Amino acid sequence: MKYIVLAFNIAYFAVMALALPLSFEENDDVMMAMIANGSYSGTPDFHLVYINVIYGWFLTLLYGLTTAVEWYTVSFAVLHILSMSVVSYCILTTANRAWWEKILWLIALYVLWARIIVDLQFTTTAGLVCLAGCMLLLRESPKARWSGVVMVIIAALIRFFAAGLVGLLMAPIIVFTYRLRWRKYIAVVVMLTAVVGCRIANQQVYDREPEWKYYRAYNQLRAQLNDNPNAYRLASSRLPEGIDPVDYRLLLRFIPDGEQIDLQAIRQLSATVGEVPFMQQIGNLQRLKKYAVEMTLLAALLVLMILTTGNKEKFVFLLVYAAFITLLIIHVSLDGFLKNRVFLCMLLPLLGTYFALLPNTTGLKRRWGIGIAMIVLSGWYVYQIHNERITSAHARYIWDMWQKPLLEHVPDGARITTIGTYMAVESMNPWHIWPYPFYKYTLGWLTWSPLNKPLGHSYRALLSENMYIFTDYNGYQQPRTALPRVCEQIEKHYGVPTRIVWKCHNHRYAVVKLEIEGKK
Repeated sequence: MKYIVLAFNIAYFAVMALALPLSFEENDDVMMAMIANGSYSGTPDFHLVYINVIYGWFLTLLYGLTTAVEWYTVSFAVLHILSMSVVSYCILTTANRAWWEKILWLIALYVLWARIIVDLQFTTTAGLVCLAGCMLLLRESPKARWSGVVMVIIAALIRFFAAGLVGLLMAPIIVFTYRLRWRKYIAVVVMLTAVVGCRIANQQVYDREPEWKYYRAYNQLRAQLNDNPNAYRLASSRLPEGIDPVDYRLLLRFIPDGEQIDLQAIRQLSATVGEVPFMQQIGNLQRLKKYAVEMTLLAALLVLMILTTGNKEKFVFLLVYAAFITLLIIHVSLDGFLKNRVFLCMLLPLLGTYFALLPNTTGLKRRWGIGIAMIVLSGWYVYQIHNERITSAHARYIWDMWQKPLLEHVPDGARITTIGTYMAVESMNPWHIWPYPFYKYTLGWLTWSPLNKPLGHSYRALLSENMYIFTDYNGYQQPRTALPRVCEQIEKHYGVPTRIVWKCHNHRYAVVKLEIEGKK
């Protein structure tokens, strides 16, 4: 059966990747692929920032063999197929589960998989791989459990926090299944030791070079601010002394000036944001309404399971698990945006745990209740896939028709950054990341990157001879939009008046340069 499942999943992924079509969700994956394949800095590099250097080193070996294959994307595709093959095989071979329950769960998981494929992303890839690993840990076979250990380690290399989230949500059912059979925990202990060891090794690689150590510390704090809704509530009057309100607002728009808001300043900002009153943080919970349908269905399904289980231990466990999930969602939402990719990483293990804990009773009402909840959940995500497919197709059209042609007019060897607009590089073909020079010196997580050295630490990089800026055709001319604000800050902090010079444009976007005022 396992080979049939594998063949089906290969075909399913191929069909979905072509029909949806597959693309990256954000530019993070594009930039990491470009770092790995060498088109960003000139040579393949394993410093992928968000992905462990061990995985990055493996990718550089593959790119060393040939750059004709986009190994970054291919590796994710292989892991997706293997993970779903493991998950579906585990469900199909689970004893004491009715055929209709298996079908319902497989339908839901395959719909979720399609939702993940339409916006391929390293976070959800790690979540899917970790789910497969945890489901193998629940098997009786030692070989299966050790295979699960390997998959969880790989998931942690791709995205440590995503794997941690899935593992955290699967941990209760693993403990509930293992009970006091201590021999089974040996694999878990080895797995956790390896995961922590890989994490420490990753830290050591960055810490051994001062520039990478500085960048890593800066980027971690910058990300916490950009992903924290409380940072957007911070009034100018509460900013730490010496931090310009305009610089702070540009930071929140992913356009930091690394010299004006350096590591010390960003530490002060992080501490100040952390002091936002709890009652203000409570207001962030209203953002959860975007997941109202999913959470209502999951809650209804859990309540139905609690009410129909005849097992006292399962009853208590389900109650505690419900409280655990609720507190975790609240905790994440108080000082962070519960992004869709993170929610999907939560949904995957919840479905896995629910399947493992389904009551053994087979009452007609329970069948109807569970069936309706799972069908509605699947239908809801089919609707989301339809909408996301339209959105992705539109973004790809914009990229192909209006953005990519402009970039082709930029001189060879030029460097390009984007300010105050959405350059949809993630809409390019993920199977071949064309080597456009997307050096985003002022874009969020690449500020202070040693790969940008000696540029990329401040707005002064924008005055370089071969630096071009991609922006809106009309937006940059408005006084309060990002690019004019950047020009104002360059003059304010560095005493250099600038002017915006057109290079090429269409009726939607433009490529411009910043030149020193009065310079011919």
